Amino acid sequence: MNLKDLMEFQKEFDKRHGWDWSKAGKKERLENLNYLAIALAGEVGEFCNLVKKVTRKFKSKGELPSEEEWKEMKEELVDIFIYVIKGAAELFNMDLEEEYFRKMKLNEERFKEFKSNELKNKKTCR
Repeated sequence: MNLKDLMEFQKEFDKRHGWDWSKAGKKERLENLNYLAIALAGEVGEFCNLVKKVTRKFKSKGELPSEEEWKEMKEELVDIFIYVIKGAAELFNMDLEEEYFRKMKLNEERFKEFKSNELKNKKTCR
């Protein structure tokens, strides 16, 4: 399954659960944008809180994260990914894969001073 398929899968999931944003008018689109921003911030916050806890435990006790803690952090990253896909697919109606590579081309130029000497002559973006 590729990224476009995932976005379509998310759209269908949302439709089945009454969360279809694709046909929203201007006012509803703004309300959905607000919801998306808050939801993303919440999920990023949950992920960061877990990272804080495992880091604190490591610094104070020298314990690395348990398998359960890694699992919880992965779950939060997936939640973040779901909201990004939902926003891209339904709110912005964008080709996320295309936009990713467009942005990476810009970043390639922006961060060229940080490229390792071994990779300076290699092309890394489409």
